[in-house]
Amino acid sequence: MVNDARPPRSAGSRVSCRRCGTCCRKGGPTLHTADRHLLERGHIQLQELFTIRAGEMAYDNVRQRRLTVANDHIKLRGTGDRWVCCRYDDTSGTCRDYEHRPLECRRLKCWDTAELEKIYGRDLLSRKDLLGDVAGLWDLVSDHQRRCSYESARRLIRQMNSDRPADARRKILEMIQYDIEIRRLVADRGGAGAGMLEFLFGRPMSDTLKAEGLNLKPRPKKIMKNKG
Repeated sequence: MVNDARPPRSAGSRVSCRRCGTCCRKGGPTLHTADRHLLERGHIQLQELFTIRAGEMAYDNVRQRRLTVANDHIKLRGTGDRWVCCRYDDTSGTCRDYEHRPLECRRLKCWDTAELEKIYGRDLLSRKDLLGDVAGLWDLVSDHQRRCSYESARRLIRQMNSDRPADARRKILEMIQYDIEIRRLVADRGGAGAGMLEFLFGRPMSDTLKAEGLNLKPRPKKIMKNKG
């Protein structure tokens, strides 16, 4: 997300980490291009990640409100249904791989966020950076991004509240249906688990759109073929 001109937040007179785990419990970091080597060397696995896709609404920690993201935000997953970073060890209060922590974790000082705010939302790692050379797979991911565009979804939602509600409802149901079925197809044929699917295709549209006030969930059926 774009940084603003607000002064860095401070934690009083503190000048070192108390290892309280508060930052880790608020969610995993977003990955930057500087973190790519962590994946290439196996320190981070794709199954540990999820993608907030371009056009999706997400909470901006600097502006402290939900905003539309302009590009991929690839993040370390939470634990179960919690936001707690999957690499945080509750028992010891430490990171499970501290020596290979991502850039945002290395820059974060809760007592002075200036260093983190300098990189916040800049030079982010994208799915294309990681999958662009994988024959077939990137085509599938980019086609999903096109067919399940949040910009298109919101336009249809506006139409549902105006002059063509039935047609708009049908089209957005088809979009959500495709999102469901492409995940099922990749899981069945490629053996991808839930973690990998949320990295490839982001969070299910039926869930993300529900958070924006649209509660539609069609029945799964055979995947629709791309007509163009």
